[in-house]
Amino acid sequence: MTGSIVLKRVSAALAILLGLGLAGCDSRRAEEPQQEAPAVKTPPAIDRKVAERFSHTMWQAGEAQLIDVRASVEALNRALTTLLDRPSEDHLESAKLAWLDAHREFAAALPYIQLAFAPAELRDEGRELVLSMDSWPVQPGYLDTVPGYSESGIVNDTAVELTLANLRRQHRLTAHEEASTGFHALEIMLWGPTSERSADQFQAASAGEEPEALAANRRRQLTRLMGEALAEDLAGLERRWPFTMNDLSRHFLALDPVARLQQVRASHLRTLDEELLRRLPESSESDVESGRAADSKQAILAMLGSLQAAWVPNEGPGLADLLLDPRQREALAERFEVLEELLLKMEDPVELAELGQLARARELLEEIASLMSGRAEIPAGEDEVTPVSLTTEQ
Repeated sequence: MTGSIVLKRVSAALAILLGLGLAGCDSRRAEEPQQEAPAVKTPPAIDRKVAERFSHTMWQAGEAQLIDVRASVEALNRALTTLLDRPSEDHLESAKLAWLDAHREFAAALPYIQLAFAPAELRDEGRELVLSMDSWPVQPGYLDTVPGYSESGIVNDTAVELTLANLRRQHRLTAHEEASTGFHALEIMLWGPTSERSADQFQAASAGEEPEALAANRRRQLTRLMGEALAEDLAGLERRWPFTMNDLSRHFLALDPVARLQQVRASHLRTLDEELLRRLPESSESDVESGRAADSKQAILAMLGSLQAAWVPNEGPGLADLLLDPRQREALAERFEVLEELLLKMEDPVELAELGQLARARELLEEIASLMSGRAEIPAGEDEVTPVSLTTEQ
């Protein structure tokens, strides 16, 4: 099933057939043998009841994914508490593993978050939420000591009072790399600005008249606050999500059931463009999402998993059944499989992958987007070709 997507215009094909048919009035053409042309297939009409059920299922799947994110963020905060209470290399490693799990769960929720904030009046709000929780890339020197700058970062800047409200005010204050909340800011704290963090750097210090101003104690407080910020952002989103809250869901439910499917489609296309393609660098010098935690590939796979579950699920109808023709559905399922296989072979972070692999991954994502949009037309296979008579009666 491999091969590139061939784009054709149905109108052009029909025009050619029409011209040949008219030419059949020539007696010489009447004796020509039959020629074959691909049958034109269109997606079936969408049943409103089916669209209604699917749209509810889709929204509830987002709610279920948020529950998984909450559980993983709670586990992350428990691991942070253990690390700060009893710093050790084992506890630091446990906190890192909890971060990886929580970030993957959040990445899997991003397609649903795109859908929830799809209405134009909510889009800026959704963008701010995602930037609060997942802003990247992050400038390590904005947060902590980096080589050559022993007094850099919020950790050393005692003029910055470490409260949750103040930490949010510092977030992306003068540049987008100046993240002070979110997964990737916390990543800096756990892995260290140069990926050499040790557990003893989280040991509480008691020297001096103002121990709370010491870098070690400020690092501990900053780390704790970042975990609290993630939990607070997520709790706010969870409260607004259910149908019964009539908050985010009311915009979705106000649409006709078939229009809801189109909104899901549009939000997934934005996810491909704004989230997935952005995570695949075009060159070895490009920024990657997670250079320390080596998690950029895992985040891509998590998002792809959510998209694939919506379009070509293992059981039951998916968006591909409702919006695409059979050949598009088959091609979309094949592209998902090929891309997953390719990603599993690539380095993580993906910046270290071969440029040819990165280019192929981007190509597959663009093909997936073209298929999801319904623009891509797949040529018929030999078993689908039907004979078309080119003769006409005089």
